[in-house]
Amino acid sequence: MIKHSILKPSKWSRMPVSIAFCGLAMLALQAQAMTFNFSSIGYHSQGAKTAVLKDIPEGREVEVVLYDPAKRNPKLPVLMGAAVYKIESIKVFQDKNTQGPATKNLLLDFSNFKTPGTYELRVEGTEIKSGPLKVSDFLFWDTLKPVVKSFYYQRCGQEVGERVVKLSHTACHLKDANFLTPTHRVMDVDDDGGLDVLGGWHNGGDYAKYVTSTALSASRLMAMHEWNPKPFKYFRLEYPLFEPGYGGMDDLHHEIKAGLDWMMSMQRNDGALYRKVAGKQWPGKVKPEDDDQPRYIYGVSTQDTANAAAAWAMAARDFKKADLGYSVKSLLAAEKAWGFLESRPEFMVQRSDSDFSGSGEFLNPGSRTDTPYRLWAAAELYIATGKLKYHQYFLQHLNEISLEPFSWANPSIQGITDYLLYAKIQDAGTAETLKRSVLRLADTIADSMEDDMYATGLQKFGASSNQEVAERGAVLMVAYRLSGKERYRNAASRSLSYFFGMNPLGMTYVTGFPGKSTAHPSHRWMEASGKLLLGYLVDGPNQFATDGKTPKDRGAASYIDDAAAKSGNEPKILNNASLAYLLALLNDSYNAAPKEETSAPKSLLDYQLAPERPKRK
Repeated sequence: MIKHSILKPSKWSRMPVSIAFCGLAMLALQAQAMTFNFSSIGYHSQGAKTAVLKDIPEGREVEVVLYDPAKRNPKLPVLMGAAVYKIESIKVFQDKNTQGPATKNLLLDFSNFKTPGTYELRVEGTEIKSGPLKVSDFLFWDTLKPVVKSFYYQRCGQEVGERVVKLSHTACHLKDANFLTPTHRVMDVDDDGGLDVLGGWHNGGDYAKYVTSTALSASRLMAMHEWNPKPFKYFRLEYPLFEPGYGGMDDLHHEIKAGLDWMMSMQRNDGALYRKVAGKQWPGKVKPEDDDQPRYIYGVSTQDTANAAAAWAMAARDFKKADLGYSVKSLLAAEKAWGFLESRPEFMVQRSDSDFSGSGEFLNPGSRTDTPYRLWAAAELYIATGKLKYHQYFLQHLNEISLEPFSWANPSIQGITDYLLYAKIQDAGTAETLKRSVLRLADTIADSMEDDMYATGLQKFGASSNQEVAERGAVLMVAYRLSGKERYRNAASRSLSYFFGMNPLGMTYVTGFPGKSTAHPSHRWMEASGKLLLGYLVDGPNQFATDGKTPKDRGAASYIDDAAAKSGNEPKILNNASLAYLLALLNDSYNAAPKEETSAPKSLLDYQLAPERPKRK
């Protein structure tokens, strides 16, 4: 043990100043290792606001404040910048996949701060700070537009252009004309009476088009409009001047119609739907118009037919004011599809030996049931028509499905939600049971998020984990509407931040947004052009990755921003549809005009569109 004399200076006190300085430098380096993860797009002024301070040395206490760089310092008026809020709601968390040794992470909650503006998070006594942090009432609405606009960039069979980054392609896949029979024989389109399947949306980073992903994506866009149509009267996607067919309806319905029209071209005379259009080989890194391989129409399935029926039944309601004629046309197509389902009560799919050589299936491996899809279709058709046969099917088969967040593997919660919100005549007992079930599911999701620093609550991160996070948030918003409990809305608001930097990697998973955003998506048009389109949500972390690039078995950290990481870095239309739905529901919740009544929200059948803006004289 070293003893220091109080009469003579110790040898340690006579050491050169440079050594003492090195000690201070080491402390500074430790401090510099601390970083903030926060929402790169900011936070809604009335919503949840959380951030994470990572890699704090164990035993070190820190104070974090919200700092306004534009505010005059009250202590030194000649300087700009002052702390406006001290963060006192703090929880300690661990993250084994991204955390440094002998460190801790702090979850910072500053939801009580509600003043709009642009701020920074700062660690008091250090130079550590976050990037610009915006608090805004328009957060959800401003984010929604580019997310929906991405559907236009996925258009097939027409010229598409983006003005800001000057990216365009000419009309592509104009020879979508042959289809495969169940025996895999190639038939010319003329053999089937002139089938024309041009148009629609490319599903993702490749150029295949699927009925299932189109139906589900269109349904989510219609559902967000039906939830509250008012805001969308002035929703502008800024189409090019000569956009085909533009001008007959509002922008949102115009875009949805592009998907629904293509599905109608995929319907057989007996009501059945072909499954997809794709080439037999995955396309190379080429622009859409340069993918010149032969493309084929793949066989029918009851699953795709049911999905199309559900989407068209929703369109029959949602297009009434936008285009009454199209509303009627959609209902006829939906009932025709249901007629085929009635003739084929068992699951049926026509597969081909090239199903996986150039496209995917959207079929559950080993599944021999299509009940979740039929149930959804029956619910939507009942709401649209009031016919007893659809109600009976819905009631009789409810016990055969599991209630879970919306996905291509089980979209039935969309039908259940719509039944609760819009069915004019309900079975009272069933409706009450369904409501309790939705709230139980929401409670399970909210409970799992409380112990999660980044508010996903996921135990496993598989394929399209980002879409799963978005749809878990959507369940919470439905529960909020049914119950009015703030717990659900707060959790949904937190889950949104996950996509924009509130995740272990600090990534913004939506292309072109602020922060460390995805810059190398697995998207052939963007790869071939070397340019980035705005507003695409990639699949996200996938711990089961098999692409040879994505890190495996690291949970929410199983992600890499690399175009070759196809199991986690591909954007898809259903990802964007789910994100758009969550954004729209949050926007309506926080930005809707105050209602006089204190009871539960009205059925959306009672809402009216906003009046026309007064014209300037």
